Amino acid sequence: MGPEALGQIAGVLSSDAILGDVKTPLSPHSPIDDARRARPARLRLGRGSRTALILGVAAGVLALVPACGGLAQSAAAPARPATSSAGLPAARGPAPQVHAWSGILVDSSSGAVLWAKSPDRRLEPASCAKIMTALLVLEHFRNLDAYVRVPSEAYPRKVSIGLRPGDRITVAEALRAMMVHSANDATITLAHAVAGSERRFTALMNRRARQLGLHDTQFKNSRGMPAPGLYMSARDLAALARYAMRDARFRSFVDIATAIVRWPPHHAVTVHNHNRLLRQPWANGIKTGATKSSGMVLVGSGQPKSVPLIVVTMHEPSRAQEVKDALALFAWGSAR
Repeated sequence: MGPEALGQIAGVLSSDAILGDVKTPLSPHSPIDDARRARPARLRLGRGSRTALILGVAAGVLALVPACGGLAQSAAAPARPATSSAGLPAARGPAPQVHAWSGILVDSSSGAVLWAKSPDRRLEPASCAKIMTALLVLEHFRNLDAYVRVPSEAYPRKVSIGLRPGDRITVAEALRAMMVHSANDATITLAHAVAGSERRFTALMNRRARQLGLHDTQFKNSRGMPAPGLYMSARDLAALARYAMRDARFRSFVDIATAIVRWPPHHAVTVHNHNRLLRQPWANGIKTGATKSSGMVLVGSGQPKSVPLIVVTMHEPSRAQEVKDALALFAWGSAR
């Protein structure tokens, strides 16, 4: 506080209302006036003594200012304690360090982006492209119990359930094989059932991507297999997943850890999901993918607390690191 402020304090303190030499009469009904009349005597000071008193009181006021500030600061409300989510450690502070080349964390209710790392970088989606395949199949078929026939192009495939050309399988069973096991024979079967060929189906995928505003997406096949010009961004994957998850039928195919796929006459194949998030009670999907060129890709969904979240990580070095990073992001996002 400077000399000018000190002078203002001294001026106030030197007023007759404080030192007792009142020149301006108060209201006859003022309680202050009644108190003064009740006082037996009033101290009279000389000018020098009054000046000394003024400066002393002013110095005392200045000394109290920092102390009052510290008191106000100490009375501030304490920080909220860290909270934890089911199956997740409490997460406070900065976002976790993620090993993926690209990623995004989205509030699936509002679409708000809570965290991102190079979210518009174009990378291979691997089998996460099958999210679009499933969306188109569900938009095409109302009756999922309808049978479709396996084309010759579906056989043989490295990742498959063992379908043979001419076999018949319901749309629901083929979707289950595709979304749980990433079965490529089931994927090609569904693409042919919708569009007559995988090439024409891929054109439908790209058209739907443009309709949904996925500007960093280009499909080259229905399976997400590596091909020149195949790419998606983490932002587009999250937007696509958020849209698809609005359909209860889609949700019913992506939260399955283990299933038995059946088709006539008596085939039954047990399939297992690579999505380790489904080991958490709060997780409900969605899809994983992996090729040598794409690394590990994950589109995960769950609601550890009150807010449903979607996590996308692209080009993780391993499944173990993928799930570690995803769980850290779910914990951090749930603590916001």
